[in-house]
Amino acid sequence: MIRRSIIITSYVPPQNRRCISAAFASLMQPTNAQPISSAAKSNITLARSQSSFVKTALGRNPSLCNTSNSFNVRRFSTSKDDSSAQSPTQQTNAFLLSLGYSNAVSKGIIDALIQNGIPHSSLFGMVKGLAGRYEVGEDAGLEALAASVKNELESEQGKEKLKVWFLPSTGWSSDGEDDDGFGLPTIHAMDRAFPVEVLEGTNLADIARFGTSENCDVLREYLECACNGIMACSTCHVVVHPEWFDSTRTSDEVSASGVDQTKIGTPSEPEQDMIDLAFEPQRTSRLGCQITLTKALDGLVILLPEGSNNLMDDIPFD
Repeated sequence: MIRRSIIITSYVPPQNRRCISAAFASLMQPTNAQPISSAAKSNITLARSQSSFVKTALGRNPSLCNTSNSFNVRRFSTSKDDSSAQSPTQQTNAFLLSLGYSNAVSKGIIDALIQNGIPHSSLFGMVKGLAGRYEVGEDAGLEALAASVKNELESEQGKEKLKVWFLPSTGWSSDGEDDDGFGLPTIHAMDRAFPVEVLEGTNLADIARFGTSENCDVLREYLECACNGIMACSTCHVVVHPEWFDSTRTSDEVSASGVDQTKIGTPSEPEQDMIDLAFEPQRTSRLGCQITLTKALDGLVILLPEGSNNLMDDIPFD
């Protein structure tokens, strides 16, 4: 049994937690709802203390707390009759499935909200609000909640914890260029690297976006992940330690071979197109969102660039 009453405040990163906690504070529990446990009250009170900015935003968007069971949602419900035939829980589950979440994660999200005091009648309004403008990729907290649920589910399924070492730019330098104009990284101060624990199956960008273990907050200062992991930017650009890099095969070839998967292969052509726009790309550069950690990569060393190019506010061309 997952103790979901602590998921929202203990596992969601602080910058996303505000959205969720503000929504909690904005919903009124009806008199016929189940009483909130003292633990849940404590968690919600803690979250409320961090939510003043988002409360203002909620005041400007009261639809976030709409508890109607007859939303007309694009790609989800096209008529009032369809939605009214479902219970709030069924409606919420169908909406989450339409966004691509698995049944297990959908159930986990619903359980987490209920156990944190959200009444069944308000579930769909809450989840719809947390989804934000999902049609254009503007999340308002649902992704963080889903990631925390998925993380705990995977922990219960026995996935192993791995350790990845991240070396800031003060511990390495780019010495010279190869024939293609890419830098060649040289390590000179490994003692400046910091470790991060993560479950296998996680990609490097998601460690920065949703990680809760020690030093994840430090990593977030280096990796921006502006496109939310869809390989549409270069802000999660990282450099693989040369000893962990296989320049003779692509990552797909390394995975398919089943041999020597302790190496990370070269990027695909679409990924390389993004890397070409990154800050000072190196011969062993990759995008963090495209590196998924396996047991064989336990102890991986990643070099963090000194800066990043975000095409949203900086075009790196003359």
